[in-house]
Amino acid sequence: MLNDIVSLPFVYPAVWLLICACLFGFLQSLFPLDPTPRPIRRDIWMDIGYWMLGPAVYAWIGGLFIIAGYVILFGGNMDAAVEWSKTGAPWLAGWPLWLQALGVLIVTDISLYWTHRLFHSNALWRYHAIHHAPETLDWLHSVRFHPINLIFHSIFANAVALWMGFPPASIAFLAPFNVLYSTMVHANLNWTFGPFRHVFASPVFHRWHHTGADEGGSKNFAATFSFLDHMFGTFYMPKDQKPMNLGLTDRDMPSNLLGQWLYPLMPSERQQTENASPKPTSVQ
Repeated sequence: MLNDIVSLPFVYPAVWLLICACLFGFLQSLFPLDPTPRPIRRDIWMDIGYWMLGPAVYAWIGGLFIIAGYVILFGGNMDAAVEWSKTGAPWLAGWPLWLQALGVLIVTDISLYWTHRLFHSNALWRYHAIHHAPETLDWLHSVRFHPINLIFHSIFANAVALWMGFPPASIAFLAPFNVLYSTMVHANLNWTFGPFRHVFASPVFHRWHHTGADEGGSKNFAATFSFLDHMFGTFYMPKDQKPMNLGLTDRDMPSNLLGQWLYPLMPSERQQTENASPKPTSVQ
C-alpha cells in the first residue's frame, strides 16, 4: 500500500505526458498558430521535470492543505470531516456526479481567476514569472509553475471546492478535463473558438496573456471561462492579430529547475544594480 501511495503521483503524470505528447504534438502540426519550424528545445527536460514533480506536490502538500481546512471547519471532529468528504455537503444531496463536477469547475475557475491576478501583483510576480519566461510557447509549458504558485493557485482552488462540500469524487471526475484543457490553451494552436471565445478560453486567448504587459500580459486571467475576463474588464483579443511577442523582458531567469525554484528568493537584476551603485554622500 505504501509503495502505491509513493509511486502513483509519478505514474499518472508519465501516462498523461505520453497522452498529451501524442495528442497535442499531432494537433500542433495540423493547426499551428506559429508555423515556424523549431528544433527540440534545450530546456525540454526541465519541462518534463515539472510534469513529473507537480503531481507529487499536489499529492502531499495538497493533502495537508485540505486536512487543515477540514480541521478548521469541523473543529477537529475528523469523523464528521470524513463523512463530509464521502457524501458531500447536505445541500449537494441529489446532485448527479456530472453536475457536481460542473459546480466544481465554476467554483475553481472563479478562484483561479482571482489568485492568477494576485500572482501578477508585485509581491507575488516573481513566483509566477517562471511560467511567463519562455519566449516560445507550446503544450509542455502548461505545468511550468513554481511550487508556491501551484499551492496557492491550483491546490487552493480545489481545496475551496472541497471546503464548500463538493466530494473528492467530483474533483477526480473533472481532473482529466482540467489536464487536457490547460494543456490545450498552452499549445501552439490557431484556435480562437469563434463566437465562443467570449465564453471559453482558447489557445489564442491565453497566448495573448503570455505577451508583454503593454499588450495582453495583464489581461486574460481565466483558466476555462473567458466570460470572467469580460465580467471584470480584463478580456483582450484584438481582431485579426496574432500574439507573437512572448516571454519576459528581464533576462535573469535561471535555465534550470532548481534555479527557478530559488529565483523568487534572489534579488532581481534591478535590485542588484541598485545595491551595487555608489550611494551619494552628504556634504558637510
